[in-house]
Amino acid sequence: MVDKRLVEYVNNNIERFAGDVARLVSQPSVSARKEGLEECAELVRKMMEEVGVRARILKYQDAAPLVYGEISSSKSSKTVLFYNHYDVQPEDPRELWNSDPFKGEIRDGRVYGRGASDDKGELVSRLKLVESYVKTFGEPPCNFKFCVEGEEEVGSVHLHEYVERNSELFRSDAVFWEYGEIDLAGRPSIALGMKGMIYLEFRVKELEADAHSSAAAVLPSAPWKLVRLLNILKDENERILVPGWYDHVENISEEEEAVLKEQEFDAESFLKAYGAKSFVGNMNAEQAKKALALRPTANIAGIHSGYTGPGSKTVLPSEAFCKIDFRLVPEQDPQDLMEKLRKYITEKGFGDIEIKVESMERAARTSFKDPFVRAAREAAQAVFGVKPILKLSEAGTGPLYVFTKRYGVPAVVMGVSSTDSMIHAPNENLRIENLRKGILWFAETVERYITT
Repeated sequence: MVDKRLVEYVNNNIERFAGDVARLVSQPSVSARKEGLEECAELVRKMMEEVGVRARILKYQDAAPLVYGEISSSKSSKTVLFYNHYDVQPEDPRELWNSDPFKGEIRDGRVYGRGASDDKGELVSRLKLVESYVKTFGEPPCNFKFCVEGEEEVGSVHLHEYVERNSELFRSDAVFWEYGEIDLAGRPSIALGMKGMIYLEFRVKELEADAHSSAAAVLPSAPWKLVRLLNILKDENERILVPGWYDHVENISEEEEAVLKEQEFDAESFLKAYGAKSFVGNMNAEQAKKALALRPTANIAGIHSGYTGPGSKTVLPSEAFCKIDFRLVPEQDPQDLMEKLRKYITEKGFGDIEIKVESMERAARTSFKDPFVRAAREAAQAVFGVKPILKLSEAGTGPLYVFTKRYGVPAVVMGVSSTDSMIHAPNENLRIENLRKGILWFAETVERYITT
């Protein structure tokens, strides 16, 4: 359905498009360090205006800037919103990079650098979709809006506020989410949802200062107290022990079960990628696939206490810290779960332990029957020549619900990254061929959607 003139424009300009990915990568924007966020937001605004999008920067106190953009069409009354983010993960460990992570180097058919895939390459793919339409036909096939935040990598802590204060700006009929994966066999994936999350830190303090370890005979140990706390959070079967945690975990329908069963999952490659011999609890491949999409989790992301350097140091640590992420599924309310967690650990004798909540996000999922999903699936077949992989939900988290719940609109998670893009790792990259096909996939999806 996409006009061949648009295809030709994308094909003829793809190397320049890749150069714009490198250009955006070359502006550091590490939200964990609050580095370069203002400068990157301004660059994103400029790049939007270069392709014909009316753009402006929204800014509130203590929040990273959010870049909003819109471009109208006379061809359709429908509005599609692109959600992306310009912030990136820290580049550490820097010594493992083969090129400067903030130089945006192009070599061997890829763009290398922090954010090349997550999420600057994805953002550029959307911008170049707009450019291709404007340069070829003078306008896009429908109205487009952009919501590009600078705090996704630290939990999108102010996105709710931006949307709450500017609810009309972000109203749309459908949402393209920030990213998506194309596997090494060239098969694109379409995910219909994201898990939610509670990210918190337990802080245990038992002494005013570290003591000689001989005093462990009579003084309390912060690390041991932390270990005892962690031991009551879930059992050996990975079931979370907080009463009421599963009260609102829904059972999926038979049709959704069929969608999940049809989803391809290379269990052997998945295990090999992480050097694991088996799945937790000796799950088989089908059980593991289901767990990734539907199981709530309680994960220890990091623990710190006392001396961890070379050799020995006999010390009784005064403090202990542990970061935990709980992944949530639709209908689980983070606020409700936090109340249940606080009550549970208090009843178990750990009420004096400090809990610092870093972020909370709800899960969201779009129906596989939605016309927007159907358009994305048909478009994938048309562009890639293969049946796409349909996922009920990504195992990861993002603020998808901010748009789907508030506005009651569908969203699809699809994009131009690949299995070997090394997202969040050294040598992050974007395949230029995926960038080309991804832009055409977006175009084909939009064309099919606006005619439904």
